[in-house]
Amino acid sequence: MSEQILQVKNLHVSFKTYAGQSHAVRGVDFYLNKGEILAIVGESGCGKTVTSKAILGLLPKENTKIG
Repeated sequence: MSEQILQVKNLHVSFKTYAGQSHAVRGVDFYLNKGEILAIVGESGCGKTVTSKAILGLLPKENTKIG
């Protein structure tokens, strides 16, 4: 059995804006085993960068909700 080095379950990311709350990522799930390569692909604006930054802890804390 492979060693799991990353697991993301039901990731939700939203941002507080002047117009209200903006939901950027809704319910993302994936895992990565040791020695594997994971690619996140999708259309422009679908949440690839927000997902990656949320996992790395690089989103601004003052207006971001991660759950």
